Amino acid sequence: MRFSKKLAMAVFAVLAFGAQSAMAMTAPAVGDFAYDLYDIGVNSILLGAPGFVGAVLLMVYSGTLLMRNWILGVAGILAGTILINADSITTSMGMLI
Repeated sequence: MRFSKKLAMAVFAVLAFGAQSAMAMTAPAVGDFAYDLYDIGVNSILLGAPGFVGAVLLMVYSGTLLMRNWILGVAGILAGTILINADSITTSMGMLI
């Protein structure tokens, strides 16, 4: 069975524009299910010193790659920037339902 490009574009349009609402993620409250895992993983590691140092090291290493392979260099710099701003990015992005 072969699909045409028009059919594929129509299906994509329906899926992309058919979303009705979006909900942003919120941090769990103290005492919620798996709050301790969230607190250690996100607050202590990702938003703490290990996450910041890892993001800066990634950006510095990616800066050294720019002359050899600029695609990997730019991708690494973007990934480091995302790691530094992970908390604001995570809470501002909505999940389509």
